[in-house]
Amino acid sequence: MLKTFILCMLTCFPLALNAAVSEGEGLENQMWVDIKAHNWVAVQSKLAPYFQSIHTDGARTREQELALIKQLNISDYTISDFQATGGTQSTIILTYNITISETIDKERLVQKTSPRMSVWQNINGVWQWIAHANLVPVSQ
Repeated sequence: MLKTFILCMLTCFPLALNAAVSEGEGLENQMWVDIKAHNWVAVQSKLAPYFQSIHTDGARTREQELALIKQLNISDYTISDFQATGGTQSTIILTYNITISETIDKERLVQKTSPRMSVWQNINGVWQWIAHANLVPVSQ
C-alpha cells in the first residue's frame, strides 16, 4: 500500500501539475487575448462575482478591476515562465512573467517584464478568474 502511494506521488502528481499548467496557461492566454481585443463580454463572463485583485495602489473589487482593464490599450505582449500549484480539478494558482506594451489613460507605460499571479476556480464546470496580483506601479 505504501509502495503504491509513493509510486503515485512520484508519477501522478507531476502529471497533475503539468495538466494544471497547461489548463492555466490556456485560461490566462485567452484572458489576455480578450483584454487586448476589448472583448468585454468575454472578460466579464470569466470574472467571478467575488473576484479580487491587488495592485501597488491597493485592492480592487470585480467592478474596480473591470474599470481598470477597460482603460488598457495593449499593442503587444509576451507571457513566459508559467508555473502552477493547486493542480486540483477545481483550483489553479498560476504565476507567470509578462512583457507588455500598454497604454493606460493615454499614458504609455514602460515595457518591461513583470511577474503576475492569477487564481482560477472551476465553478459548476466553468473556469472563473477569482484573484489576480499585479505589483507593477500603475505610473512607472
